[in-house]
Amino acid sequence: MSTPVGSDAGGMGGMPPSQQKQQDGIDAARNRVASALKGGGTAGPTTYSGGSMGSFPVVPQKASNPKNPNLYMGVQSPIAFMDYSDAVNMYYMWDQKTRNKFMSQLNLAGYDTTQMRDADVAKLWAGYVGVSAQYQVAGKNVTPWDVLGKDIAQRSKEASQPRTVTATQQSYNISTAEDAAALFQGAAQTLLGRDPTKAEQSRFKSILNKYEQANPSTTTTTSTYVGQDLQNQSSTSSGGVSAAAQSYIAQEEAKKNPEYGAYQAATNGMNWLIEMIGGG
Repeated sequence: MSTPVGSDAGGMGGMPPSQQKQQDGIDAARNRVASALKGGGTAGPTTYSGGSMGSFPVVPQKASNPKNPNLYMGVQSPIAFMDYSDAVNMYYMWDQKTRNKFMSQLNLAGYDTTQMRDADVAKLWAGYVGVSAQYQVAGKNVTPWDVLGKDIAQRSKEASQPRTVTATQQSYNISTAEDAAALFQGAAQTLLGRDPTKAEQSRFKSILNKYEQANPSTTTTTSTYVGQDLQNQSSTSSGGVSAAAQSYIAQEEAKKNPEYGAYQAATNGMNWLIEMIGGG
């Protein structure tokens, strides 16, 4: 019994998720065919090669294969079939022109072939042969190149349809020591009747910065693409700490000082006295 060449090749590093999904499907089909090969019998699955002059490059056989009566017999055959493992091994018999064609088709299907090793490319070919063989089991003559063409058509269809990409980003506006000092000085002068001490300014900065870190601004950007072309884009922002909120925090912090009540009582009392004198 033949063993598919390339079936033990390692995974392709750095493959994007879309390519990995395609590869997972191809691997699953190839594994099903490999299981069929192990299931017993003398004849393994066959793969359709696209006819005697089809796009699947085959090598004419001079004699029939007693283990598989459907093996391709030569260019005179109107429809060409090959044993699965023989079809997989055809990769190693390709000339450079055929290899270049396969690579260009892979690119059209969405694969990034720039970093692929020879084993990676062979594994992909074996996968497409496996899918072709599955079609043959189902009674449909579909070549490995036809299967690859389906992937190309699917990618082309997806590229022509609008797609929406949403990105979310958080940002923090952390007040400097000078900003915090200015905020608290205004609050202290108004509510305590004096400038804050350095210790009070330092404490307020710590409180303000913690609040700012706990309340980032979130910006959500929605972009619509057709293929790689950006059609429109919009952004919305929420959260964050406004200037009004910073001022409010400074005032609330100043009100916690024990001097606040006494100063307000004295100020209100003086205002009442002034009003009384003015009214008299």
